[in-house]
Amino acid sequence: MKNAQTVLAVYDSFESADRAIRALVDDGFSRADIGLAANDVRGDYNRLHNPTAAASEDVSGGEGGSFGAVIGGITGAVAALTAIVIPGIGPVIAAGPLVALLGGATGAVVGGAAGAVTGGLAASLIHLGVPEAEATHYGESVRRGNALVTVTVDNDEDAETATNVMRRYNPVDVKSRASKWRESGWAGYDAEAQPYTTDELNRERELYPADTLPEEEVVNRYYPTPRS
Repeated sequence: MKNAQTVLAVYDSFESADRAIRALVDDGFSRADIGLAANDVRGDYNRLHNPTAAASEDVSGGEGGSFGAVIGGITGAVAALTAIVIPGIGPVIAAGPLVALLGGATGAVVGGAAGAVTGGLAASLIHLGVPEAEATHYGESVRRGNALVTVTVDNDEDAETATNVMRRYNPVDVKSRASKWRESGWAGYDAEAQPYTTDELNRERELYPADTLPEEEVVNRYYPTPRS
């Protein structure tokens, strides 16, 4: 389709991504067209769906309950959630179109052995039409604990509506964030890098309590690359 495109935004918290996804569904977007890739290095999703998993000392009972409530909301708002492992990022919760791109539609089961995905998140995003430089920013953002949300649409009107909905929930200005990473020594996204630990993710989140940059710069549209 001539105007087929993907609207993409990144959120600092899983809760914000959840609210954005539910708002998209409430606005009439199909569950099957909404994608999600969220960092799950702490293993919250795995514990929620695998009662025998060991409880993490990093997550209190209250936090676990809160996460469960959020997952309950997302489960009803997107196509089936899948737990996969992405090189350079680690465990990720994925849903919708991003599952197929990441290779998660091959039978990976939450609580079971999730297979590693070759190519990484950045390589997968290029298939959505995301330029390579920007794709690496998104991949690094998820590596650092963020949640990526996509919506596949087939006309400009729906793209504009999705953009307006996603702007309401404080998406991250990834381009500006990447500039800050470089100032701290980041040399670029590396699909073979070690995933962040829980402590590293917590320290990263403390650096960015709120992103107040102009909202028009933080929700982007991309035109998928036609496949032969």
